[in-house]
Amino acid sequence: MKFGSQLKDAIYPEWTEYYVDYDGLKKRLRKAEKDKPFTEKDETEFVELLDSNLEKVYAFHQEKMEEIRKRIDEWDEKINTQIPSEDNISEMTHIQENINWIADDINRLSRFSRLNYTGFLKIVKKHDRHTDYVLRPMFMVRLNQCPFWNEDNDSLLIKLSQLFSKVRQGGMTMSFKPSSFSPFELEEQSENNRRLIVKRYFVQTENVLELKTYVLRHLPVLVYRDNFRNQDDIDPPISSVYLDDAELDSYNSRVEGAEGSQIIRLRWYGSAKGNSSIAFERRTLSEESRGELKDRFTIKDKYVTGFIHGDQTFLEKSVRKMKNSGKSQEEIEKYERLVREVQENIMAKKMQPVLRTYYRRTAFQIPGDRSVRMALDTDLCFIREDSLLFPDDPVVRRPDGTWRRPDVDIDFPFANLKNEQEINRYPFATFEIKLELAPNEKEPEWIVDLEENGILEEANDFSKFVHGVAVMFDTRVPLLPYWLAQMDDNLEKLPILPSSTPSVRPHKSKGKPSQEFESLESPSTSSSAAVVSNERSSLLGDSKQSPTSYMGINHPALSPVPEDESERQDHVASRMLDKFVASFNRFLNNHSQPQQKQDQPPVILPPGVKIPKKVITPLRVEPKVFFANERTYFAWMSFGTLLSTFSLALFNAGDAVGKLSGLVYTLVSISTLIYGMGLYYRRRELIRNRSAGPYDELMGPTLICFALMFAVGLNAYLKFAVKSPSLFYL
Repeated sequence: MKFGSQLKDAIYPEWTEYYVDYDGLKKRLRKAEKDKPFTEKDETEFVELLDSNLEKVYAFHQEKMEEIRKRIDEWDEKINTQIPSEDNISEMTHIQENINWIADDINRLSRFSRLNYTGFLKIVKKHDRHTDYVLRPMFMVRLNQCPFWNEDNDSLLIKLSQLFSKVRQGGMTMSFKPSSFSPFELEEQSENNRRLIVKRYFVQTENVLELKTYVLRHLPVLVYRDNFRNQDDIDPPISSVYLDDAELDSYNSRVEGAEGSQIIRLRWYGSAKGNSSIAFERRTLSEESRGELKDRFTIKDKYVTGFIHGDQTFLEKSVRKMKNSGKSQEEIEKYERLVREVQENIMAKKMQPVLRTYYRRTAFQIPGDRSVRMALDTDLCFIREDSLLFPDDPVVRRPDGTWRRPDVDIDFPFANLKNEQEINRYPFATFEIKLELAPNEKEPEWIVDLEENGILEEANDFSKFVHGVAVMFDTRVPLLPYWLAQMDDNLEKLPILPSSTPSVRPHKSKGKPSQEFESLESPSTSSSAAVVSNERSSLLGDSKQSPTSYMGINHPALSPVPEDESERQDHVASRMLDKFVASFNRFLNNHSQPQQKQDQPPVILPPGVKIPKKVITPLRVEPKVFFANERTYFAWMSFGTLLSTFSLALFNAGDAVGKLSGLVYTLVSISTLIYGMGLYYRRRELIRNRSAGPYDELMGPTLICFALMFAVGLNAYLKFAVKSPSLFYL
């Protein structure tokens, strides 16, 4: 779809006159597109019209921003005058509705800015392509003078969070303190008597603000105090440097899901220069899946290089400091054991920094309440940190005696990096939901609505480390994560959003399954060791156990996705054929189900070879699959129609033999038409239910071929056997 059509569909009706006049600007360029001379006068008129549109958009944006700020202040003052009681519930409901409208207006204004910014860039690009004038450099300067597209909404979101919190409290008080957020507050271990559910999603960048405003209606945003700039920040920059060896063993073990696989990284908030709160972390696979982190200690920037190379200065000073502060001997020994294990692991495997990740995190949580926690990571980047790690790579990225490259800090989008091959800017945001629920407690309804509204795409087991290594060292890794095939980074396509609707629109689609990890109440049960299967014996099951097996390994079947109510309403006419299709399916399944080999011998794999883990991901059905089914249906209809035409002509114009043969051909043609229609509806239902099949059909075409052979043979026999056929009926 062209951008002009997308713009018309996405325009908010009440703001129509304030959008860029894209069609009017295109009309000015039609003269140049038709190879007619685009004169200097035409150029002047076009530039004046373009500049007036820019001024119009910028002025309206500033006006709406000021209006939103005033409305926030007005409702904040009104909430502060409300005394919590049962009598003012209706008044607080009215206030909350108005705050919801403010949040919706912020989303609409964000879409307004994004659409107009894209429209200006596209029309300038079209101008430079079809005329002899170059306008883009000058216009970019002018665009920077009218920064409607670069508005920082952090202050608005903080105020919105405060308003929603006051409404939830009934007025007068706030439910959280903005400056009380600790950077590592979200990573404490959950209690044993509750179950932990962790869900991860991809989010399109244009839906980030919409997601934030929706979550703010239910959870406050945690505010990080930036002491360097002396201001509050809701999305502080977070950087991590991951360590690995030349064989990338940590990556390979994590992709394979090896039991006990570990990742060692350094993680810090803000700039790394002179940072005294850099966290050295060791994460196991089970801890990362549950969102837990136990093995962590803090180190200063100046000690990191020596620690990686085996220096004991940091450990000695840390132990001395703990003794002076009155720590118990048990705590000191536990800390010393952790630090030594991490250092010995680094030295033994010859690990070095290989990858840096950078992102900005917005966290949502009611302080003191761990039942619902959410984190949104934006501006995610992956940067190479390896230096002389691989024998065939002589590039020096880190000077000697340093643990991180000096040309990268927090200056997103890192335009100073000369080699673009050393950075990958992730096209999406990542969103994580952590729920700590009682054994029989259900997910909050608003979270279910959020998962079903269409702006989240499930990304179970997503790991920044795994993804970063996979995209930055793709020629050196033997395995790739499954979600790479699931991603679609087509950023040129703009979303078509009906601006008059609320921010989040619940859909009727069913929620997707999530990863759930339960911690049992009994300590003995939770601490029991997991049973590790033997790769060459118990992993190779008997093929008789399951009809869906490969090399004797039983795989879970894909469960069909229930049909949406809206889809059922769109196919009312097809319901009349349900009984016919069901009986037709039973007939075909009885003849087309492949027979499984019952006596398949077990497969013995050679040493060092193991069965890859099969990852079941959500199955996508592309439109071309439905079109292919329709083409097959039309092919059957064409064949049946041609055969019926031939049979009717033979019946009407032939003699007695022709009439009898035409009758037989007619029966075959009718059977072919019915079979083709039934096959089409059967396959359509299989595709819509995302069933594994079977889609092939052997019995039907075979029967039709034999029927045609019988009709042709009968026709030939009667033609030669009947000596004087009559023109009348037999």
